Amino acid sequence: MNKYLTVGLSFLVPSVMAIAASPAHAFSLSGSLYNYEQDDTKVDYSLTQVEGGIQFDFRVDTSVNMADLRGLFLNINDESLLSGLSATAASNPFADIDAANFYSIGSDDFRIDSGGTTDFGFGGGNVLQGGGKKAPQYTMGFDIGEQGIANYDIQGTSFLLQHDSQDLSLDLFSESMLGVRLMSVGDNRQGSSKLRGETSSEIIASEPEPEPEPEPDPQPTVVPTPLPTPAPTPESREVPEPMVLLGLVGIGAALKTLRRR
Repeated sequence: MNKYLTVGLSFLVPSVMAIAASPAHAFSLSGSLYNYEQDDTKVDYSLTQVEGGIQFDFRVDTSVNMADLRGLFLNINDESLLSGLSATAASNPFADIDAANFYSIGSDDFRIDSGGTTDFGFGGGNVLQGGGKKAPQYTMGFDIGEQGIANYDIQGTSFLLQHDSQDLSLDLFSESMLGVRLMSVGDNRQGSSKLRGETSSEIIASEPEPEPEPEPDPQPTVVPTPLPTPAPTPESREVPEPMVLLGLVGIGAALKTLRRR
């Protein structure tokens, strides 16, 4: 069974996340970004190694607070791979997020800056500035929806990150900074939040799920052999004993003599 360790991260205190293995997907990494210094918000994410690339899934935890997912900021450990990266939309993996609240990214929603930045020029407030001179910089940025919730109110997105000449693996994103820009936060939808967190280098592989035991072959139905019908009992035809016969003959002769008289 796969083991996923979901942990809280803040931009002040990075925490450990887990990577788990499964027969279907080689490895996956999941966790959460928290922010309780601005408007309370929480975003859960999962990185799954698929054939040739990494699938990224992000969702707003609306049980903490409502928010509009506005932007994502990523780093990769091998920056020489940046120029060959591409991002394509993945189908909605969240059963409880409908199409109106799920965003499928397009080619214009993904930008690269090899020098690192917190502003990829998307506009509409999709920046991750702040945090002082030591605030992390990011080499990949994603634009999700648009400012305001008149047309978009996004709680989830999913995309596939690939490289044009080699397969990607999750070790390219260990100890790597993630950033999330949230807008229209809270019940009044007037708040704002910026989340930052760093993944861990610890990789935890799970035991593969046991294969189901085959069902036993059905046993043939045994039809009992019917018992033979017993033959009818024959009528008794016993022969009288000799002495009885002699007695009967004597009686018959006596009767015959009497009749003659």
